Amino acid sequence: MSNKKYKYIVFDFDGVVCDSTNECMVTAWNAWERWNKRDGFRRSLDEFSQAETDTFRPLRPYVRGAGEYYILMRTINSSDVTIRSQRDFDNLHRQWEGQLNSFKDVFFIERNRLRKEDLDRWIELHDVYIDVIDVMKKIHNQGRLLIATMKDGESVKLILIKNGINISPRNILDQSQISSKLEALNYFVDNKQIKKDELCFIDDNITHLIEPSKNNYNVFLSGWGNTIEEHKEIAKKKSIPIMEIINERSF
Repeated sequence: MSNKKYKYIVFDFDGVVCDSTNECMVTAWNAWERWNKRDGFRRSLDEFSQAETDTFRPLRPYVRGAGEYYILMRTINSSDVTIRSQRDFDNLHRQWEGQLNSFKDVFFIERNRLRKEDLDRWIELHDVYIDVIDVMKKIHNQGRLLIATMKDGESVKLILIKNGINISPRNILDQSQISSKLEALNYFVDNKQIKKDELCFIDDNITHLIEPSKNNYNVFLSGWGNTIEEHKEIAKKKSIPIMEIINERSF
């Protein structure tokens, strides 16, 4: 790990700042119900069987944006479709790509419904990584914190406020503003009028890091949380460093 002091640190959110698997499972289930014109609605983990949780959780790290929960839900509800690797997931993405944007809209309708019904219960579905939050607080106080996420910015802001970080919306780029993490980093470099090597980016999904790395950005794969071993192996092959432990000295 370099001891270089970066001017800005860009964090992905889901998987890096918090484990959002529980919230995404509840929201994706509700979205799948609406998608199939059924009126089922769940609010908490208590309404899921252990088998449902055990099936969803290992697949969650492959998802890069809300629309891709269509792939998970269709896979989980199909006896003849399986996901064992990034390649399997990407093949299904190509096969079902025409459905993803429409499902994304339904997913956010259901997230907003869940959030509006009981904000505190919705926030509790997210397990934040306390060590990461502590580092983010210090970086935020120094005016160096940025967020690039395929989550919606309102959710990010609400969760961070609950954890003592009141970040300006101007320092968050979300799924409504970007189509890739490379696009986000390019925007921040232009907007902040800095050089690429004055910024670093942390994400838990290796597919978000490959293009930024090729474009000479400082990128790190987060090694904590639910980052899958397959992604760590890809990172090693592509010489993308893995940040196993986070602390302020890293930046």
